[in-house]
Amino acid sequence: MAVKWMPGLLEFSRLLKNSPKLLEEAKHSPMAKYTFELIDRLYQVFALPGIRRIHPWTKAEKNRVYAIPVFKSLERGNDVVLPYQIVEKFIEKSSYRVIMEFCGCRTSYRCKDYPQELGCLMMGEGSRRIKTPWVRPVSKAAARAHLKKAVEANLVPLVGKARVDNALFGVPDEGDLFTVCFCCECCCISRIFRHLPPEERNQQFRRLEGLEIQVDAEKCKGCGTCAEHCFLKLIKITDGKSFIPDDCRGCGRCARACPNGAIKMTLKNPRFLEQAISSIEEKVRIN
Repeated sequence: MAVKWMPGLLEFSRLLKNSPKLLEEAKHSPMAKYTFELIDRLYQVFALPGIRRIHPWTKAEKNRVYAIPVFKSLERGNDVVLPYQIVEKFIEKSSYRVIMEFCGCRTSYRCKDYPQELGCLMMGEGSRRIKTPWVRPVSKAAARAHLKKAVEANLVPLVGKARVDNALFGVPDEGDLFTVCFCCECCCISRIFRHLPPEERNQQFRRLEGLEIQVDAEKCKGCGTCAEHCFLKLIKITDGKSFIPDDCRGCGRCARACPNGAIKMTLKNPRFLEQAISSIEEKVRIN
């Protein structure tokens, strides 16, 4: 018989479900912040040589996510749809959906730059097994509305299968928990991938096929704003200019943050959407 529940890192919230006041206070408690700091510390251990090939949080077979650039500065070909339509396609396919009532990362770190109330959207039959009282089931229309709010707030959707979420929500891995994390600099998932070697990280955290990022050397002043906003801390200032390596995952935060408009993102591959959907579906079921 398949296991339907396991202890999750947010399990303490279930003890407070009958006390709305305590449940609300717990969002900002040291325990909540410790939970998300613990994820990062554990990941550093699991990413060590000899461990990362066998631990599910860091195994390539157990993870595949894409960052979806949502900023207006993205240049597209005439036949290229908006990247966030990837999320819309998965919402339509989903058999079940829940929304986290707040972002654990932003709330724990007292984020002042982005809405704390815009939490993760979890989909698939695995989301039905999430027990924390901090999630609520939603319709497809409500999921689309939540996505729209996150995009308008300039949060980057990180979509696909992130094995750490099974541990966070206490859901045994049956390949059916689909993650849509709306990320800012506080995001736990985007931060933990920093600890993997580039070649392994790139297998698990992928860039949209055909997405190109270029720095205009004439416009770049070397101010370092782009480096400050890089999820993975990959951008370096070299000889007074920004240098973005091929390992960039294309979230687009650097391009949006650049005060001089020196970073150009281009997507002209009309098949990127079907390619990304097919790639993600190799790792996770959503219906």
